[in-house]
Amino acid sequence: MLERAEIQLTDEWFTPESDAGASKPLGFRHEPGGVHLSKTMMLDELSAVMRASEPGQSATVAQAILDHNILGKPTGSARKLALSRLNTLFGVVDPLPIQSVMVMLWRRSASGHPLLALLCALAREPLLRDSAAAILATPEGTALRWPDLAAALAKRHPARYSPKMLKSLAQNCASSWTQSGHLRGKVAKRRSRAEPSAEAAAYAALLGALAGFGGPALLASPWMRVLDRPEQDVIALLRRAEAQGLLQIRVGGGVVQIDVIRPMAQLTGVTALANG
Repeated sequence: MLERAEIQLTDEWFTPESDAGASKPLGFRHEPGGVHLSKTMMLDELSAVMRASEPGQSATVAQAILDHNILGKPTGSARKLALSRLNTLFGVVDPLPIQSVMVMLWRRSASGHPLLALLCALAREPLLRDSAAAILATPEGTALRWPDLAAALAKRHPARYSPKMLKSLAQNCASSWTQSGHLRGKVAKRRSRAEPSAEAAAYAALLGALAGFGGPALLASPWMRVLDRPEQDVIALLRRAEAQGLLQIRVGGGVVQIDVIRPMAQLTGVTALANG
């Protein structure tokens, strides 16, 4: 009950009716901490793993990282740490349902990978979710400094993190948002616009639906705002996803209906989605 109350009070990514206990087995995380305290979402590393592994062969992922060192890590302990972080974020060895869906959507299309990775990382990392409002509210072309992001994170977590930890966390989150295309620049960051694919739009809709949103509220949810497009463009992306069998959408006459959990479960074979 405490976890559910925390979502109600602090997390706009889930509806008040959503149940933390039910969302955890699907792959959502609600606990403080996570990879972004020390690392980014590791898009380059994930891309390398996806290129080197076969679908559904988690053993080959561990072998590729630990034995063949495809990530170019200098020591065995660094390889193990990279594998652990990638598994936490994306389930490369022990996937949970929403991670399995991300991998399957990744393999369907060469486009949209950065946003698929970001959306999965957002589902897994509460601290990354806490950084989103500051990013998404920044107008395109506007500078965003890490102290601004650190201040936003400190407001979310008063007295929890030291100034040094807040700086590291803010910089890591900013790097992940740069990898996804929402920011540009190595040191001096400026807001840019991400490039969503139909697969990324379907994945955002799935995460939003699993988080309790439906109808117009789903379109307006933080999960869909990550797509970085106005509503009419998001609807167009969802219609493209519908043509691929990823979801069903009906918009018109003041009605918005998006059925994504059942179609996605059937198409990907991740039946736990519909059972959650």
